[in-house]
Amino acid sequence: MNSRADTGQPQTVTGDTPIVEIRNVIKDFGGVRATDNLSLAITPGELHCMIGPNGAGKSTFFKLLMGTIRPSSGTIHFNGEDITRLAPFARARRGLGIKFQNMQVYQELTVFQNFFVPMRRHHKPAEMPELVDRILRRIHLTGLEDETVKNLSHGQQQWLSIGMSIALEPKVLLLDEPAAGMGPEETASTAEIIKALNAEGMTIIVIEHDMEFIRSLNSRTSVLHLGALFAQGSYEDIERNEDVHKIYLGKA
Repeated sequence: MNSRADTGQPQTVTGDTPIVEIRNVIKDFGGVRATDNLSLAITPGELHCMIGPNGAGKSTFFKLLMGTIRPSSGTIHFNGEDITRLAPFARARRGLGIKFQNMQVYQELTVFQNFFVPMRRHHKPAEMPELVDRILRRIHLTGLEDETVKNLSHGQQQWLSIGMSIALEPKVLLLDEPAAGMGPEETASTAEIIKALNAEGMTIIVIEHDMEFIRSLNSRTSVLHLGALFAQGSYEDIERNEDVHKIYLGKA
């Protein structure tokens, strides 16, 4: 039994130890295999994109990593610890931050009040204005702390959701289709935010199906297909891979 599961104390990652490691994970739903012997390692400080056509297993991967479902077999490791059986809240306490595709923001509250929700247990009220201001600068929302969230654009609300996810400075940030529903300008700004956060040293995993958005991030990329790891490499490698183009066009 892993005693640290009771203490909640994370293990320090050193050297080449992956900060996220999926080992031979299989997830069956009845007779349907959603992930098929999936193995993947993410290094500290990496920006890693997970892509694939509809039905590739991206949503299952997301749920497995956040802990809302458990694998049928295989293990999931975070920061050197086996978290396969840990609940989502326990994973969050260890440093896994999550931004869902459906925004988790409070429409009737101000931008500042939205930050009060994730930060109130870890920071004193007097500290929060300065901390929130720092985050707003990082997510292109400077000066909007008193704006009611429902008055923000769709893209601005998505950025606020990212800001709420990074409010506690997670070790790894998991983003589910962060540019969904955005126009070209907001999509470009979203890519800038993600790259800037990564440049600060934050490990980020982006789950996406839009190849144009992945091109703008230009990072190491894994392709899922039928629940398995289909291809992996730099974005340039993936873009040149004819078999990847085939599965996106439904010809594989």
